[in-house]
Amino acid sequence: MVKKANFIYLIDLINPYLPDATGTSKEETVRLIITHASNGKYAPMPAPSTLNGFAATGISRAAAKKILKLTNKETSSLEEYFSQIGEDQLTRIANKLKKDGISTDVYRGRVPALLVKLFNDVFDKAASRKNKRKQKIPTQKSEDKITSVKSVSDEMFASVFHQVNVSEMNVVKNRNLIHAFVLKPELLPFSYKNLRELVLSNITNYAVARGVEKTDVSGLKAGRVLRNYEKSGVPSNLLGELLTYVFLEHEENALKLYTRAEISETSRTIDSEGIYLKSDGEKTQLILGASQLNNNLKNAVDNVVDKLSKFRNNQSDEMVLATDIVDTTILNAQPGEEKSQAIIQSMIPNESDFEEVVSYGLFIGYQFKTEQDLDNCTQEEAKKRCRQVVNNDLHQAISQLGRAIQQHHWQKSSFYVYLLPFTKAEEDSHSIMEDLIGV
Repeated sequence: MVKKANFIYLIDLINPYLPDATGTSKEETVRLIITHASNGKYAPMPAPSTLNGFAATGISRAAAKKILKLTNKETSSLEEYFSQIGEDQLTRIANKLKKDGISTDVYRGRVPALLVKLFNDVFDKAASRKNKRKQKIPTQKSEDKITSVKSVSDEMFASVFHQVNVSEMNVVKNRNLIHAFVLKPELLPFSYKNLRELVLSNITNYAVARGVEKTDVSGLKAGRVLRNYEKSGVPSNLLGELLTYVFLEHEENALKLYTRAEISETSRTIDSEGIYLKSDGEKTQLILGASQLNNNLKNAVDNVVDKLSKFRNNQSDEMVLATDIVDTTILNAQPGEEKSQAIIQSMIPNESDFEEVVSYGLFIGYQFKTEQDLDNCTQEEAKKRCRQVVNNDLHQAISQLGRAIQQHHWQKSSFYVYLLPFTKAEEDSHSIMEDLIGV
């Protein structure tokens, strides 16, 4: 099957091979391409979450226009940069381009020039796209396509969270990312004002079925649904479930199919806290959401792993395909029949893109703990020390999760993990939801 050499494809193609890359994160790959394509003139560099978004959905119109404005294609250093890739790696890239039908006559020596042409074509195409902000609001008919529209803007997200670091877990053999975030302004005790506003603005999107028009009435219904759901005793921490949704949607462009809270109104339940669909143009994954908030990071990781181990697909003696986990009757009952059918159709395994093994999206909230003095120092020094602690927490979580993944033989699954410290994780999270929905 001939594939399209879009931005997503090209980033995946060169991701492991760039000469000055320190790892294999797609965020770094996108950053390096932007840097070299613009001859180092692109500034300021977009936030890591934005770069990850480019890798998942394609480069934005604004970024492409800026790159083209900053560089002359004839004098660009991009071809020289690609020429520094090792010979064996260039051969692998050439073979991949041939296999995917991008170029039938490419060989190792021609790869750098061809990559430059392909990236320039992508930048030209992206830059010439119509500005979506100037277009009319899409109708329901146009939403029947399988797309995820972020309910949290990049500006709102950036006003709440600072990403300290993002990494990959080497034990996981499929795509994976583990993010460490901290609440702005990274000073203790943490301020929850902006977090409350973000959560409040997403209660309806989380608790009401996809396709329902978001109005004041549906907002009132969402509050009632969540209050009843909380009183049922099913959720261990409602804020964690909602933030799993927020991070999966914003960082992975994952589409919410349905959440456990949402279907609780019909006296139904599921193992996970929510079911999501992630498509990056090449692969489509079914993601099961799970969360944990605990005053101890180690316990939080242990508890979320314990949750995963009790999912039906992990209790079965035989392989449970991702398609077997989705309840199509729930999808069919949601408004927008055409979109539901498109979603169901996209999950039929074929030779192209749907992954049979389920993936996981995890939110882990924990209590910030440190022996460092965060009082007897300047604000900037306190922020720096706070980030150092959170970065250390990230490495602890990677090590602990890695051992658990190997123990449970989950290496073939993708994992998308989000860490966030609280002043007091258990107490503060319950207090936030009590303020917002009255539970």
